[in-house]
Amino acid sequence: MIFLKLLSRLPLPVLYLITDTLYVIIYYVVGYRKKVVKNNLVNSFPNKSDTEINKIRKEFYVRFSEYIAETIKALTISEKEMKSRVTFTNVPVVEPYAQANQSIILAGSHQFNWEWALLTGCLVLPFPVDAVYKKLSNKAFDELMLKTRAKFGGQPIESKSIIRSLIRSKERTKAVAIMADQSPKKSDVKYWTKFMNQDTAFFTGPEQIAAALKYPVFFYRMERKKRGHYTVELIKLTEPPYEKDSHEILELYVKYCQKLIEDDPAGYLWSHKRWKLKKESD
Repeated sequence: MIFLKLLSRLPLPVLYLITDTLYVIIYYVVGYRKKVVKNNLVNSFPNKSDTEINKIRKEFYVRFSEYIAETIKALTISEKEMKSRVTFTNVPVVEPYAQANQSIILAGSHQFNWEWALLTGCLVLPFPVDAVYKKLSNKAFDELMLKTRAKFGGQPIESKSIIRSLIRSKERTKAVAIMADQSPKKSDVKYWTKFMNQDTAFFTGPEQIAAALKYPVFFYRMERKKRGHYTVELIKLTEPPYEKDSHEILELYVKYCQKLIEDDPAGYLWSHKRWKLKKESD
């Protein structure tokens, strides 16, 4: 971990040079999850040719290598550099909620580079961003990532205790960031819908939290403008009162998440086994 911290002191262009070499190893030598990525792309874009699919796959690995460099840099990046690289385009849309001491939910997707979006949000939004996370098996790396995510004032929340944590901190106005596109476990309560041309299971957690705590829900759309530079747009999905047993929040989330992926297919985390859970026949 000390090595990673020292590495993060290098200028970002130097880190990109290192991870560009890593890209060659990952893509051409190791072939890290190439079959998973290819299958996900083919199933998500049935109308694209094999040539188009392979082009997206190759670009994905380039972007993935950039993500590695940027995540390493996040360990020591300054506030000034962070704000120069990620621009939130419409911060005023959430200011009335902060003024009313109303916490909100920020529903995001695994579009590169979500880690930078969460860090910058702590610097430019009128409240801190508390990211929901799953504990990593490597204790040292888990502690390092938690420290990084908290460096600008956020308080990461472990997913298995999210409701209890939010109730305990209800007096603290915040934006609760949830990466709502992760695959639930077979035993989890889930909601099935069409996403990227496939039957896809989603956690119902974002809906449960919003309804229980009466939080408005926003989608944050992150776009890459050029290497190392992004914009984030906050899109209001809905707010209380919520209709009982409605899945409006998840359906709106799926709509905006899919549009983002379609606009920038190489920027999504295709190496994740998102569709490993299959819907049982009715």
